[in-house]
Amino acid sequence: MKLHGNRVGSNCRRVTIYLAEKGLELELVEVDLASGEHKSAAFRAKNPAGLIPVLELDDGTFLPESSAIVEYLEDKFPAPTMIGGTPEMRGKIRALERIASDLAIVSGVMLKHSNPMFAKNVDQVPAVAEAVQGIVAQQLSLLEAHLGDKPFLAGERPTIADITLFSFTQAFRVRMNTTLTEGSPRLTAWYERFEKRPSAVYQVSA
Repeated sequence: MKLHGNRVGSNCRRVTIYLAEKGLELELVEVDLASGEHKSAAFRAKNPAGLIPVLELDDGTFLPESSAIVEYLEDKFPAPTMIGGTPEMRGKIRALERIASDLAIVSGVMLKHSNPMFAKNVDQVPAVAEAVQGIVAQQLSLLEAHLGDKPFLAGERPTIADITLFSFTQAFRVRMNTTLTEGSPRLTAWYERFEKRPSAVYQVSA
């Protein structure tokens, strides 16, 4: 199998951090976003949406969407589990990941309409950022409560929920100079714990 993507995008890092935590190695085929490679006919044959990452399977077919890729790999390589060993834990972890995924979407909208980094590419509407700011705060408060005094969202070890949350909060910090967890002390401590893991190293080039 091969992973088509890059080393910096939060959705790609969602997969590469997962692979590192699982101890799996896949060839990374770099996709040059700057040149528009992801919008080319050749790449759209792999993923009509023109988005990364895309997993190339052994049979020559392609699987897009980071969440689907992680679940596919988890089914194919179940040990050590990162989605829970019981139906109860799997349900809990999927619920936590859903909250993290929703937070990624709404916080992304907030930043696109407020962060100067996007001003050249987005017709920013400050009212949009203000409208979703409350939702971002609510989701952060919810995750803060779920985390409690545990080292990771679902217990003693990181799961796919932690990886989903970490991948975009790290991207916000490193690429946009935005600390999403500011004002959430438990999540801030959680971020600092995860950041020390070998899987979390932010490597721009090989």
